[in-house]
Amino acid sequence: TKADFITAAYDIKSGIASLTDEGVAQFTELAGLTAKATKSTTGEMTSLFATGYGIYKGYYSELSDLEFGEMFAGVKAYKTSGSEMASAISALGGTATSANVPLEEQLSVLGMLQATMSGSEAATKYKALLNAATGAGEKLGLNFLDADKQLRSLPEILGILKSKYGDTIDAVEKKKIKEAFGSDEAVAVIDLLYGKTGELQTGILDMYDALGGGSSAAQEMATAINATESQKYTVLKQRLHNVTEELGVNLLPTVNDWIGKAGQAVGKASE
Repeated sequence: TKADFITAAYDIKSGIASLTDEGVAQFTELAGLTAKATKSTTGEMTSLFATGYGIYKGYYSELSDLEFGEMFAGVKAYKTSGSEMASAISALGGTATSANVPLEEQLSVLGMLQATMSGSEAATKYKALLNAATGAGEKLGLNFLDADKQLRSLPEILGILKSKYGDTIDAVEKKKIKEAFGSDEAVAVIDLLYGKTGELQTGILDMYDALGGGSSAAQEMATAINATESQKYTVLKQRLHNVTEELGVNLLPTVNDWIGKAGQAVGKASE
């Protein structure tokens, strides 16, 4: 609705002060579009866009504000809603980005984990894994870092673990891995994704394509949702409201003039 859009625009400007007026309008439109596509609310997606800008924009400094917004609108929701993914990204914060993990990998991991847990829980477990990975590798006699001393991708880390422990992890091996990572949360991520390395890698590539495609996928999803009978009726009601509002605005000078004359008449009657 118009009221939602105005509120969202205010929140976007508050969250990303550097945006121009045109940029605020474009970001608000993208947030609303993504909200419809992911069955979320405009408010939740506005908050996510502002949070995402703060976390990820520095990593994608070569993109303009609008290009970043278009890319961010390409986020797929996997088996999750937009609100759950928003909770996941907010809870994860800058942990993964600080470790130079690309956005497409972060979103793919969070998306797959949310098949069996909430967004905030997925973020907590993923954060525990990232924080402990370097030290855990050393304790296990493995190297999870690349030539630049940066953390390898999660599919690579899982591949390194598989090269040592095989396709399945027995109870004794799991205990060693837990001791190395230091928490049940980190081990839970390995548990859930250990046998899905190929699926995770495919998900990352698909997410990369989706982000590269900008808002086109979100536009397609939103259009499909709005084509349903219930949504058609909702959109019609919003349009009727807008027409009524426009009529009111145009009639207001006449009404004010009438009120003024009526006031004068009442004044004379009072005298």
